Amino acid sequence: MNDKQTNYNLNDADYLLRECVNAIKGSIDQIYYGLLNYLSEEEQKKFLSYLKNQSDSLQDVLYKTIVEKANKINDLNLQLVKTNKELNMLKNSLEEKVVKRTIEIKKVQHVTIFGLARLAESRDEDTGEHLNRIRKYSFLIAKKLSHSKLFKGYIDKKYISNIYHSSPLHDIGKVGISDKILLKPGKLTVEEFEIMKNHTIIGGKTLEDAEKQLKYKTKSFLSMGKNIAYCHHEKWDGSGYPFGLKGTEIPLSARIVALADVYDALTSKRIYKDAYSHDVAKEIIVQARGKHFDPAVVDAFLSLEDKFKERLIEQ
Repeated sequence: MNDKQTNYNLNDADYLLRECVNAIKGSIDQIYYGLLNYLSEEEQKKFLSYLKNQSDSLQDVLYKTIVEKANKINDLNLQLVKTNKELNMLKNSLEEKVVKRTIEIKKVQHVTIFGLARLAESRDEDTGEHLNRIRKYSFLIAKKLSHSKLFKGYIDKKYISNIYHSSPLHDIGKVGISDKILLKPGKLTVEEFEIMKNHTIIGGKTLEDAEKQLKYKTKSFLSMGKNIAYCHHEKWDGSGYPFGLKGTEIPLSARIVALADVYDALTSKRIYKDAYSHDVAKEIIVQARGKHFDPAVVDAFLSLEDKFKERLIEQ
């Protein structure tokens, strides 16, 4: 209720009240005359003398009483408006605090998860900024694919944010692999490689169990992280591990991280090999298009070639 509306309502009420009081006065006058007929002459004189000595007429007394009530109601309405404004301000303040706190909690979660992922990689000194590069590569590819008709409506801003935060979890299962195998400088034996494959199951199961602890059922970056940990070594042609998934059976997030992971591995120095150039890594990836890698993901990578080269220069 604003001031203009309040004034208009009171003026309106004032007019109506006066009209009602005038009507009531007419009725009261009739009552007076009727009453006088039942009084003796002496009683009539006393009654009329009493009315004459009153500073306010009965009509004015009635009108003032009603106006006082109306003013009290108006004061209550104004107080109610003021209280509502204060409540709205308090509500907005609380909402801002909740949003701010939610953002802070998410930041803590992401930093904690990334810290755990780095812990899993810490035994391999050659990995360096591997996790940072993986999430940047995955982010670039996902963003590029979001403009494709093939993935329109599927890859949105939340998806791109989730893959950025969850991609570093791809090898978290390596915490369950012994140093003897994980840090071996030479080629792994068949038996050792079978043990190494288990890091996908260990990582995926760990994140799956963590996801189950969540009280809400909406998909989070942990859901995507689980898919990536399980499936980032699956191949488009079905020859990968651990499940032998083929084509679109492999979660898109895992198909994206698979290429990002291989590209970074090829262009990074390891204890068992030197770093390949961008052109050599690119050629290997192109040859694996439709075999190891999703053709759409390879095409996105090729369209982003300059940005990937920039990442190499930054290393």
